[in-house]
Amino acid sequence: MKKILYYIPLLLFICSCEDVIDLELESSEPRLVIDAQFNVYTTETPVRTNGLIKLSLTTDFFSTEKSPVTNAIVSITDLSSGTVYPFTSNGTAGYYQSLTTTFTPEFNTRYKLDINYDNQDYTSETTLIPSVPIDNVEQGDGILFDEDDTELIVSFTDNANRDDFYVFNLDFGEFLTTEDEFYQGETFKFSYFYDDLSPGKEVLIKLNGVDEQFYNYMNLVLDQSGEGAGGPFQPTPATIRGNIINSTDADNYALGYFSISETYEYTITIN
Repeated sequence: MKKILYYIPLLLFICSCEDVIDLELESSEPRLVIDAQFNVYTTETPVRTNGLIKLSLTTDFFSTEKSPVTNAIVSITDLSSGTVYPFTSNGTAGYYQSLTTTFTPEFNTRYKLDINYDNQDYTSETTLIPSVPIDNVEQGDGILFDEDDTELIVSFTDNANRDDFYVFNLDFGEFLTTEDEFYQGETFKFSYFYDDLSPGKEVLIKLNGVDEQFYNYMNLVLDQSGEGAGGPFQPTPATIRGNIINSTDADNYALGYFSISETYEYTITIN
């Protein structure tokens, strides 16, 4: 928010001096966008799985309207047992959930996502990726930009027996990626700063285990969405392809990702 405010005087000056230009951008054929990310809390009894499948179509550059997909056939198959989990609409346009059976992913098992939409078959496969618990989250007194910043200090201990990749969901649409190349098997601690947290506010932090492909995918997404360098004047976001293929027509590829992550979470209340 603060970074955007810095540019307002410049934008006002530019708008007051220049004529309005109408841009005619070439419209492209809509593509299917698939958001199929599941969080599995393996240490809870019973094991809890949070997640659903969100389907939509891409829209023109300046469009503010959403385009949910409501007429797709969606399922996930356990390739070890052959069990098929059908996903149907949960009542919200474009959202599909396993409403009749309990989808509880297990380690060392491959799962296949199947989506049929507009006579096209989209597929993807993945496994449950392990994570590690969050050791602690505490409020610090550090400042990044000004005295209104709130510092949270997060610590976790990496598993020494494997190469790990992580995605932190830091609440409020904030994400952070990290890999254990330089702290394998050790406790890692870092600070994250928020600029709009009031006393009594709860912050829910999640640590998701991911594979290297999804780690790289998330880095691209964060860069293109403005979380990386470049600020509000960076180039228009590029098309970022995930791990979903169109087995009917490879050129008509979908966007998005299918992932299943072991997840640990930690809630802290701001003082």
